[in-house]
Amino acid sequence: MNKVEFAKIINTSPGAVLIDIREPEELLVDETIPGSKNIPMGKIFTAVADGLLTKEKPIVVFCRSGKRASIVERELSAMGFDIQALEGGLQAFRNNE
Repeated sequence: MNKVEFAKIINTSPGAVLIDIREPEELLVDETIPGSKNIPMGKIFTAVADGLLTKEKPIVVFCRSGKRASIVERELSAMGFDIQALEGGLQAFRNNE
């Protein structure tokens, strides 16, 4: 999903779950989007197994550059989740890319 679609979801879809999959240390350097949850990529499948993420709500994942988010999107989509990743990550979202 591009940054225009991402911004639209943030502003108009209160049911969507926003997940920042960066590591906690990265959040100390660069803050996240308000309203998002931090579940690092390495813990995302544990969160699924623990029932913290469900297939009933759309999920939007993002990271710094979009690479990790695209992997998570691919894997959770294959498991039947309604998930999309922010193309280009926070860098593209915050810049004019």
